[in-house]
Amino acid sequence: MKYVTETWNSPSLGADVVVRIYGTGGTPVLFFNSLCDAADTDAEFLESIAFQIDNRLNMVITLEKPDYRLIFDETEDPRRRLIEFLHVESFVIDELIPRIKKLAGNDFIIVAGAGQGGYLALNMLLRHPSKFDKCISIGGKYDMRPHFDGAADEDFYYNNPIEYLPHLSDEFYLADLRKTDIRIATYPGDDFYEDAESISDFLDNRGISHQFDVFHDHSESDYETHKKLFANHIP
Repeated sequence: MKYVTETWNSPSLGADVVVRIYGTGGTPVLFFNSLCDAADTDAEFLESIAFQIDNRLNMVITLEKPDYRLIFDETEDPRRRLIEFLHVESFVIDELIPRIKKLAGNDFIIVAGAGQGGYLALNMLLRHPSKFDKCISIGGKYDMRPHFDGAADEDFYYNNPIEYLPHLSDEFYLADLRKTDIRIATYPGDDFYEDAESISDFLDNRGISHQFDVFHDHSESDYETHKKLFANHIP
């Protein structure tokens, strides 16, 4: 699938960034894929919504640089991983979102992710609900404690949805979340099915309307199922 790249020096990061843009019009989608690896697998994954992209219904934006896979790299120190991730998040919220709105000429933004990217999409929405209008999270891992190697403080807590969502009580955040189209998608056999079910229950308990989609046609690999669910929930 064809794409164009944009590169600039990010004031937020103090380094060059590279984003890929698939499509030339339509509602913008900020997408984090299953492997958090834009350079290798984005184009193949996005073939699942080729009709949307080719017909200018959706424009998809992915990150090539900075590398946001670090938060899942258990060979690195948990604190370093979290700090790097928070830098990336600041870049997305403060720089990339305004740039996407200007590029697309559309203030309605979808954040979406599958697999590891599903965590990133949902966590980003929950932490910054005023920035997004729709969230699609597929097969996400929402309990990050195993990845944090037992590290526990306020920063880790507020990046672990399974912990902080049940206690979210600030009406400032809840009001924005209640206006957002939220899709939590999973399937029998998903390693993180129970995480998804818990997130759905927590959203219900906070009066946050959402779709909890359990996909029962899981006859292929997780990757192929993620692609089908993404195509189902983009329109």
